[in-house]
Amino acid sequence: MEKLGIIQTRGLGDIHIALPIAFFYKKKGFEIYWPIYEKWIDQMTHYASWVNWIPLKIYPGKTHEFFYEWPLQKLKEIKVNKIYCLYSYLGTKIDLSKEQYFHFVSFDRFKYLKAKVPFYYKWKLNECIKRDHKREQKIYEKYVKNEKYVVAHLKANDHIADFDRSIIPSGFDLIEIMDDGYVLDWLKIIEKAEMIIMTDSVMANIVDQLMIGKKKYFLQKNNIFFTPSFNSNW
Repeated sequence: MEKLGIIQTRGLGDIHIALPIAFFYKKKGFEIYWPIYEKWIDQMTHYASWVNWIPLKIYPGKTHEFFYEWPLQKLKEIKVNKIYCLYSYLGTKIDLSKEQYFHFVSFDRFKYLKAKVPFYYKWKLNECIKRDHKREQKIYEKYVKNEKYVVAHLKANDHIADFDRSIIPSGFDLIEIMDDGYVLDWLKIIEKAEMIIMTDSVMANIVDQLMIGKKKYFLQKNNIFFTPSFNSNW
């Protein structure tokens, strides 16, 4: 069996954006090898065990090696047949961006063009993961005390957003997604919410890729090139 290696060590949102790329090649008969930040190995293995996830540590002052050199070395050791580096931009390796389409597409579309995968595959995330309804129910029972509620995710890896709380209907609770469990454990809470308010983050990406949720509001943080392409109504 041929081996495909993917270089996208983090962030967690980018990994979920790129997961259907790996799935595309899995369906073509490739065995997938993917080095990622060791903190996320457990949850990614739990939901997408068909990928050979390889843990990487982060060492202070070694970020360049973590993002590109070390994953490349790991994949070469495994002797993969094909490697796709899906970063659209790394300050320490500018030549990754030297593609004709770099200046004309969003960062997520760039990944799919680079990997030669149709962009509509991004919204096949539901085929890539195995949901754990027991874990979802546990989180739901822990946080939902009122069936009428709004769910929000305001904290991304590099910023905290906010919104006008007066848009929340009277009598509704506000549930803020936090770092509790795995990211996909929150899916039931999200699906049953009357309103969803999210900043640009792994959660917003997952919600859009799975095409779930009702009334949704997106709090944009970046320019169009570094904002993901959404396909559902926000």
